[in-house]
Amino acid sequence: MLIKNIDTIYNGHKFRSRLEARWAIYFDVIGLKWDYEPEGYMLEDGTKYLPDFWFPQVNMWAEVKRGRFSENELMKVKGLVKGTKFPCLLLEGKPDERSYGVVELDKNNKVIVGDSGGCDCVISMYKDYPVNEHRFYSYTGEICDESFTLMFTDVRSAAQKANSARFEFGEEGI
Repeated sequence: MLIKNIDTIYNGHKFRSRLEARWAIYFDVIGLKWDYEPEGYMLEDGTKYLPDFWFPQVNMWAEVKRGRFSENELMKVKGLVKGTKFPCLLLEGKPDERSYGVVELDKNNKVIVGDSGGCDCVISMYKDYPVNEHRFYSYTGEICDESFTLMFTDVRSAAQKANSARFEFGEEGI
C-alpha cells in the first residue's frame, strides 16, 4: 500500500506535504524570505528536478525530506548545486533546535556534503547574518545544549510554532 503526502495550504501556497508547510512556518517565524518551488531544472544527467525552497537573502536552496536523504536524493541535490552553483540545505525531518547539513561547492568547484567535510548551518537570523552577510551561521556539530539555545533564541520559538501548527479541516497553520 502506497501512503501519499497530504497537500497542505499555508500562507497562500499549496505545499506537497505538511512537513514542507511546517518549514515555511519556521522560516516566517524567524523572518527569513523564501520562495516555494520557484523553478524546475534539468540536471546534467537529464533528470528533471524541482527544489523545495529558495532563499534570496542567502542565495541558497533547501530540500526537505521526512528522514535521511537517500543516495538517489542526494545525487539530485548534488546535481542541482553543481548546475546552479548555489548551495543547498538538507532539511531532514521536522524543524528542530539543531544545525543542518549543506551541499556546496568547494573552492575547486567540487561538490561536497556537510557531513563529509563541508559545513552545517543553523537556520537562524542570528545577528542578522542572512541579511548582512548573505549566509546562515555555521555551526559544527548538532549538539543542542544551553549555549546553543542562548545564542540562537529564534530557533526554539520557530521550531515550536512550526511543529504545533494544525492543518486539519482546511486550517492554514498558525
